[in-house]
Amino acid sequence: MRCHHFDAGTCRSCTLLAMPRDAQVERSRARVEELLAPFAAPGGPVWSPPVLSADAGFRAKAKMVATGTAAEPVLGIATGVDLVDCPLYPPGVEELLEQVRWLIRRAQVPPYDVARRRGELKHVLVTISPEGELMLRLVLRSTAPLPRIREHLPTLLSRAPRLRVVSANIHPEHRAVLEGREEIHLVGDAALRMRTGDVTLRIRPQSFLQTNTEVAGALYRQVAAWMDEVGPASVWDLYCGVGGFALHCARTPGREVTGVELSAQAIEAAREAAEAEGIPATFHAADATTWAIAEAARSGPPEAVIVNPPRRGIGPELAGFLEDSGVRDVVYSSCHPTTLARDLAAMPSLQVAAGRLVDMFPHTEHEEVVVLLRRAAPDILAR
Repeated sequence: MRCHHFDAGTCRSCTLLAMPRDAQVERSRARVEELLAPFAAPGGPVWSPPVLSADAGFRAKAKMVATGTAAEPVLGIATGVDLVDCPLYPPGVEELLEQVRWLIRRAQVPPYDVARRRGELKHVLVTISPEGELMLRLVLRSTAPLPRIREHLPTLLSRAPRLRVVSANIHPEHRAVLEGREEIHLVGDAALRMRTGDVTLRIRPQSFLQTNTEVAGALYRQVAAWMDEVGPASVWDLYCGVGGFALHCARTPGREVTGVELSAQAIEAAREAAEAEGIPATFHAADATTWAIAEAARSGPPEAVIVNPPRRGIGPELAGFLEDSGVRDVVYSSCHPTTLARDLAAMPSLQVAAGRLVDMFPHTEHEEVVVLLRRAAPDILAR
């Protein structure tokens, strides 16, 4: 991929862009496999070829910082570099961002000035589906600009006919976080339909979404294939988000799959997707660790567990539960291999039987990996 922003030195977010793609992937593969080698099952894990991303146009989400003025808005990074034409985004994102720029001018919504703590528009967030349908979120300091924004939304929709969801996120605090807690639906559908792998997910404005849709689909299929290989009758998907893993695994007839996620909005979206697809998965809005411990005490553990935690990992409490639970198979999808290794050290009975590097964020140092853990026999652990 060539990027004129990188060549000009104005954006270095893709830190490895100068490195050939095959070298990027090989470096990550070697580093991850070496990191996880101490936790391998006897005979070593079976490493499948990495899940590879497209070189460009793969990001389903654009997270733009708004700078400049209402008359001349800049959408890009905090230094004031405009990245509307970033080659990481698929067709349709740049076109919508240009229409958002029009909206900012027409509605006279001043971008937020961090130094002066003045202005309104902090971020512009765009999500695009594989079919080119779009969701737009405007992160605002207050609700003050909403009447002006609403006035011009009909014209925006006519200028951007593939726009399906528009909302405003209210973020009044002067903090370096992307968004606030309050979300206001402005127009369109409640959720964006996102075909990912073999199912159509429902993405609500504040739901977590894997940034690389094609790679996410391959990841979900890989986990479902592993589950079909080990053949559990019951599966818990902890940190299930909008249900990507759970819905893929529940497509196998006779398998009982339960997804657990703290976000009530994500669980609502997962239930809607399950109903629309006719997939008999069950979902609960709860803390994954608390729910798993209580449910195991009430009705016993499942035969298999999937965990897909944030960068901090699953932590000692859930790792301790899994270690002592007797669960036969665990799939751990990790967006931070270092915390995965820490969690594996706390679960010596569960060893890496198979693994696969996941090329979710090309041209960066970010590494993701998914591993199948199998419970070792007691005599092996005693050696």
